[in-house]
Amino acid sequence: NEKHQISPASLLQLRRLESQGMLVSLCTGRSAPAIGAHVAKLALQRPVPVVAYNGALGMLFAKEQRSVLFAQPVPAAAVQTVLELAAAHGLLVQYYVGDAIYAACKSEAHRQLTHRYIELVGVNTHVYVDSYAEAVARGPPHKMLIMSDDVDGTLEMLRSGLPEGMVKLVRGSPPFFVELLHPEVNKGEGLRRLCDTLRISPAEVVAFGDGDNDVEFIQLAGLGVAMKNARSLLKEVADRISERTNVEDGVAYELQALRDAGLLLEPSRS
Repeated sequence: NEKHQISPASLLQLRRLESQGMLVSLCTGRSAPAIGAHVAKLALQRPVPVVAYNGALGMLFAKEQRSVLFAQPVPAAAVQTVLELAAAHGLLVQYYVGDAIYAACKSEAHRQLTHRYIELVGVNTHVYVDSYAEAVARGPPHKMLIMSDDVDGTLEMLRSGLPEGMVKLVRGSPPFFVELLHPEVNKGEGLRRLCDTLRISPAEVVAFGDGDNDVEFIQLAGLGVAMKNARSLLKEVADRISERTNVEDGVAYELQALRDAGLLLEPSRS
């Protein structure tokens, strides 16, 4: 919803579907710790498969434990180039490695951007440093965020300043950051790898989305639903557009409609 939380109506609907044999999964740009809070709130009986960091990491959440199913971080060769380009333009980078988000703030404005992000995701795993040396030493990141209120200008700067194909760029939502991922990573590819791991056909998946980062995800699913409040780009590729917005419990409403129409079946496994 508008608070980036799973609404009570959606919680009820998802728990009901799980009790009837459906497999509930979360696919998001969020980090593992941020997703963990949502998984805990779902309180489902079975382990919850998750695609995090917009497809860079697949996990299975089971009670208090989580295991990695697959990972595809930002190429190490791209990391230093991105860090240097951001520094040259006075922009802050959030560097995601392990469960930590490293941030080398150079101004109060930078620190305020991190505070806005913490408020957005509801979890604080930031590590404030003077440089990214410690982060880089831990390994390549799941993703990197360039923080800026001028998202479109930042996207253009990155497109012109980085070699073509070095990273994948995703417009953030809300728009005060740009995500940088491995060039082959997106939610759709993450869903494909998750389905392969779980031995489920993507044709059996119902996917809901509202942002630019959901395009490949919606296209791959057997039934891709764009929310009423989704960006036009996503609505153009969706199989179905919800009658209600996120704020109006659109996911719960659409799931009920699909149940009533007999379109939700327990996934088959080979």
